[in-house]
Amino acid sequence: MTDNDIQEKKKKDDIQWHPAFVVAMQGMLIDYGDVLDYKVEHPMPTKSLRIDILIIKKHPKAVIKKQIAEIFRLENIFEYKSPTDGLDISEFHKALARTHTYKALTPKVDIPDLTLSFVVTAHPRELMKHLRKTLGYTVEEKHPGIFVVSGAMIPIQIINSVKLSDEENLWLRNLNRNPPEGNLARWIAQVEKEYGERIDLSAYTAAILTANQDKLSKEDFNMMTPRTRKIFEELGWTEQWRKQGRKEGKLEGKLEGKLEGKLEGKLEGRKEGELKGRKEGELKGKLETAKAMLAEGDSLEKIARVTGISRRTLKAKLAAPAQ
Repeated sequence: MTDNDIQEKKKKDDIQWHPAFVVAMQGMLIDYGDVLDYKVEHPMPTKSLRIDILIIKKHPKAVIKKQIAEIFRLENIFEYKSPTDGLDISEFHKALARTHTYKALTPKVDIPDLTLSFVVTAHPRELMKHLRKTLGYTVEEKHPGIFVVSGAMIPIQIINSVKLSDEENLWLRNLNRNPPEGNLARWIAQVEKEYGERIDLSAYTAAILTANQDKLSKEDFNMMTPRTRKIFEELGWTEQWRKQGRKEGKLEGKLEGKLEGKLEGKLEGRKEGELKGRKEGELKGKLETAKAMLAEGDSLEKIARVTGISRRTLKAKLAAPAQ
């Protein structure tokens, strides 16, 4: 593995998925910005306990017409697992405990006011089995990728982002190492155009671009807005493309030089061959003339004068006796 490969791997391992997830949620629910309040990395009295996102409905009766928000009540806790993390049984119970701790430490909040949502990339098969068989909960896939868990004290849903439908969930679907959207660059450009003035998209676009940089090209770069191009610059890709371009240019130059050299060599060889052939043909013709003159009894001096061939050459070629 080269130093460059190591650096690229490090960049991908250092992707800030959680800030990108916050932006994705704000983007998906942007039409309800006036009735929702976001508490990011919401602290608990115990420092080790934090809630990834707490989404509060400022108007209790407001209806959020989105698939991921159908279970919403007054205060909605979200736990996000990045594409490199999974959701196991232990993590589920820790999140459930944090939810109950939050209720216990927040006097104004009642259990009927709370919901708990998990967003994952890898399907948590063992957890699903645990919920159904061990805890006796009911798990129903209400929409593609959205599994609603019934039977607990609060409504719970597990959102598998890679299974979500395109219609209203692309913000989460594309927050991945292998987004399903056909043209990632076009999607980012569309999001920048529609929402760039309303939301700070830098964390979201940086995460997606870094995770999928091997799928992007200079042509994709040309589709981006100035804000996104700046992210490209900060991540060092444009300089990398310039270096690659110089490397390809040098290689192309070498190949062209070799081809041109071979072609010139062939042309020069052909010219030399043609010239040699003409000379040999002319000599052959002159020798035929010389033979005829010799047969007529002409002297070598005369034959040399007429044909332009030296007496020494005539002697060698005609094997004629000296006169």
